[in-house]
Amino acid sequence: MEPGAAYGDGLAKGDSTAFHLQVLAILPEYVTAVLLGQPLTTTLREVGAHLEGCASCRTEAEALRATLEALYGHEAVSFPEPPVPDLSFLRTPPAPLGALAAAASGVQSTVARFLDLIVVQFSEPLLALMRPPALTRAVGLRLRYTYTVPQTSDDDPHITVEVLAPDEDDEQGLVRICIELPDADPFDQAGSTVFLETAEQSFRGETDHTGLVHFTNVPLDDVACWRIVVQPRPTLAQ
Repeated sequence: MEPGAAYGDGLAKGDSTAFHLQVLAILPEYVTAVLLGQPLTTTLREVGAHLEGCASCRTEAEALRATLEALYGHEAVSFPEPPVPDLSFLRTPPAPLGALAAAASGVQSTVARFLDLIVVQFSEPLLALMRPPALTRAVGLRLRYTYTVPQTSDDDPHITVEVLAPDEDDEQGLVRICIELPDADPFDQAGSTVFLETAEQSFRGETDHTGLVHFTNVPLDDVACWRIVVQPRPTLAQ
């Protein structure tokens, strides 16, 4: 469609306000045609004639022309360089070497291996590392502690321990232990034996096909004294 064709053969005559609104509406087409050297239709010629005698419309046309000239001339509007972002918050202050050494020593000393058994002994230093950074919840329970047993080789099972408890009862909770055997199918993880020993009670269970075992009603007043013994299923422990 040629510029100004939508307005027929000319601008509608009549009320001055309506006429000016019509001129302003077609100004972009008029200015574009002039800049590109396109032939003007009857309507666009009338717009040009009107601009010669109307200062307000001519001001609008000149401003529009300046904008379009910058675009057609590939001139970009310059903006100041954005400030360099402050990323100092990403730099975590290094922990004291003594604290790191003590934490590492505490974690390493909690795990022992005897033949096909993996023994995890909890302690107060380990308990401090086991507290999650946020109050994670699952089915009305709050995650109190979580721990991943360090592996000494790729053949070791991946063992995670989670201790959950409801908000209204901190005396007893649920212990969820996952034993993932690296050389078994993800849905063929059953058969590992897990013992949980507290100060006064002992629990025994076997993992299901997903590698999970749950112990319920476990007293939580002596978590720092717990011992967990894992015996991977015999066919993979040999």
